[in-house]
Amino acid sequence: MRPPMEPGATASPAPAAEGQVRPRATFARGFRDALPICAGYFAVGFTVAVAAVVHGHPVWSPVLMSLTHVSGTSQGAIAGRVDFTAGTPPGLGEVGLLCVALNLRYVLLALALAQKLGPGTGFWRRLALAYGVTDENVALAVSRPFALSFRYLLGLMLSSWLGWNAGTALGAYGAAWLPADRLAPLGIALYAMFVAIVVPAARASRPMLLCVLLAAALNAGLSLLPTAVRPPESAAMLAAGTAAAALCAFFFPDKGGRP
Repeated sequence: MRPPMEPGATASPAPAAEGQVRPRATFARGFRDALPICAGYFAVGFTVAVAAVVHGHPVWSPVLMSLTHVSGTSQGAIAGRVDFTAGTPPGLGEVGLLCVALNLRYVLLALALAQKLGPGTGFWRRLALAYGVTDENVALAVSRPFALSFRYLLGLMLSSWLGWNAGTALGAYGAAWLPADRLAPLGIALYAMFVAIVVPAARASRPMLLCVLLAAALNAGLSLLPTAVRPPESAAMLAAGTAAAALCAFFFPDKGGRP
């Protein structure tokens, strides 16, 4: 039993039940929690935009890509593969297949996020949240010790979205003003970004390392085929990556731990 209250004392508010989120704090807390992601996305967006301009994209191209979808992997692939300075960039079909293959993981990420959504998150709200599903956003969201409200996720995703688009806009318009001799060395920034993504994962997991090496070997083998039967570069990269991932998933299945 609770002890009787002393005269003049006021009752303290009852603690929130486990899994409950304070409605007035969710958006601000989500925005604040995602500020580190915002900073990281700013740098990546800047790099992708510079790479796109180096490869002949108009300034508005990377900005439009960032406004319509948030996927550093596919945008980086488009910036690197669709090279307008080469004279014959890959077709839209090849680029579309490449982006679909790179973004298939978002289906699984969205399923993981759906398990943490609080009650009352209807279809249209879920559809709106799907726009902001990224690796970092989902990793942060599912690690929260409370049920996720729509407003919390809206703040989280808006914070990261602002960082991504601000970096893209600054990189695209800044690169357009730089002289060619200063801009050319920045073309390797995109490849450095991919190395920074792949190397830590490969060092932490032997199957991941084998997958990376196998994909590189398959891609190199396809590039040595005779010209008459050699696939386009984007198609070769897509085929090599898909084949390597499928083989490694078969021989090194995930048993509940890290792949």
